[in-house]
Amino acid sequence: MAVPSSGAIDLKDLQDEFGGSNPISISEYYRGGSLVPTNNTDVPTSGTVALSDFYGAVNQISVTASSASSVNLQTLFESAASGSWTATVPKIYTVGASVVLGITTVPASMGGTLTINHSGDIQGTGGDGGTFAGTTTGSAGGTAMTVQSTGVTINMLSGSTLSGGGGGGGAGGQGGRGVRIGGGNLYYQDGGAGGAGGRGIGYSQSQTNGSAGVPGNSSPAGPDSNEGGGGTGGNGASSFGTAGATGATGGSGNTSPGPTAGSAGGAAGRAITFSGVSAYTILGTNSGTINGAYT
Repeated sequence: MAVPSSGAIDLKDLQDEFGGSNPISISEYYRGGSLVPTNNTDVPTSGTVALSDFYGAVNQISVTASSASSVNLQTLFESAASGSWTATVPKIYTVGASVVLGITTVPASMGGTLTINHSGDIQGTGGDGGTFAGTTTGSAGGTAMTVQSTGVTINMLSGSTLSGGGGGGGAGGQGGRGVRIGGGNLYYQDGGAGGAGGRGIGYSQSQTNGSAGVPGNSSPAGPDSNEGGGGTGGNGASSFGTAGATGATGGSGNTSPGPTAGSAGGAAGRAITFSGVSAYTILGTNSGTINGAYT
């Protein structure tokens, strides 16, 4: 609701919208005080105040989303109305059907309540693939939304999606060791290195497949060195909110040690992570789509 935008209004209209005590005094209703949010810019902060200053005034602060790679709701609401994040006033954040957002954060210390009316897409980042020479396991997909304040309602409207990023693929395993005889000598060669894992799907990130490992019999030891080739890296997750694939085991050589198994893919990204939050509400899970864990 809001105070009428035209015609006759009285002090009771202000009390119905903003609350307050009896007997009603217009001096209770300065902008930025304990009752009237700072977004009602026509209402004075001090001095003379008239009922007509309250035309269209509303006891809530509304922000409309624009597509962005990352969003901090405290920053957005403070930009709309200074002091509004900690104020005990209802807040509305509207994500339209054509809006695509990356990592979205609802920071701690919010006052009042927040309703997110979501019709668009909110997506976490994709996980990186593992590499043979570095971290061999794939990275987990990123969380789409992190909520650190109590009193948040996420309203999943028709056609909306809220999706954790896909996990990265694991690196392929190393090929088994090979040996050959030359001139009465034994020549040993370690197996080929495993291929890198692919990247998981994420905000502005396409999924990629894992790369092939280093082939066997391609080392300086010669074409008949008998070592196994490295395994192919696991594919990154092609669907939001799913895990990356495990890398393939390396090929066998003709001596020990044998090939190693490929590394695990990265875990699925969470749709929502609630951190230090005692109460929240998610509505419309049958209307919108949530990819990834959220409880």
